[in-house]
Amino acid sequence: METVKKPKVGAWIKTLCILQLIGSVFGLWSIRSFSKIDELNDAREITNNALPKALQVPEITTLSLTVGLLFSIILGISVILILRKMELGIYIYFTVVVAQIVYTLVSTGFKWTILGSLIMPVLMGIFIWKKKEIFSTQEKNIEA
Repeated sequence: METVKKPKVGAWIKTLCILQLIGSVFGLWSIRSFSKIDELNDAREITNNALPKALQVPEITTLSLTVGLLFSIILGISVILILRKMELGIYIYFTVVVAQIVYTLVSTGFKWTILGSLIMPVLMGIFIWKKKEIFSTQEKNIEA
């Protein structure tokens, strides 16, 4: 009996993973913001005075930066696991995406822009579903 090699990850999955990694790097960029929280909140206050109430930005806190940083790190790790064809990466990715949306809903309330954050995970889910045989833990055997 021979074991069948797993096929390669599709181009769409690679593309979405690279975009997610770029987003995670920008999330890690928030480490720089820890020392500038007061400056950012002052700028937010000036901007919010010029914007309508529906478009105003919430206050930046140390907790929000820490949680965002944590989500960025975990999403980066899960995307790397997905690229390595590990099923655990899929579970971590979608768990963190759901946790991130719930945190956003709790901290800022519902806004229609939250629906835009579902585009990447839905596309990722569709493309992973199409290539689900790559991520299965069961090995397929072919009788010779």
